[in-house]
Amino acid sequence: MLVSDFYAEGMVSAAVNAHYGSEPAVQVEYAPYGQATGLCAAVATTAYQNEGLSLQPCSTPGTTVFIIDFADAPTALPDFPIVNASTTDFTRPFTMTIHGNPAHKPFPQITLQHLHGNPGHVPDNQLWNTAFGPAN
Repeated sequence: MLVSDFYAEGMVSAAVNAHYGSEPAVQVEYAPYGQATGLCAAVATTAYQNEGLSLQPCSTPGTTVFIIDFADAPTALPDFPIVNASTTDFTRPFTMTIHGNPAHKPFPQITLQHLHGNPGHVPDNQLWNTAFGPAN
């Protein structure tokens, strides 16, 4: 789904659509054992520095939508920042930032922080990637 599709559904602002309209956007629903809950990974309010991700109703506009920000990805890597659609700062948007290495620290906190080093020197803890196939 593109950001513009979420705009048409009233889930993102006109400003977000104008800036990211051609980028993919997603909602991540919490579905333990395949059972839908109606709760998505989100922020509780409009994005702000160090706000932690939590579960919120998927129907909440803006705060439950995340943008796969290929435009701000370093060109040498397949990694990309993930921006929360409630952001209002498009120079340094609020992006998912992980605090700790999941291989060494179980369940590290993920918060929103301003994107650093945009676009060529984004730190590793603000870059994400995908793995295709079934989730384990």
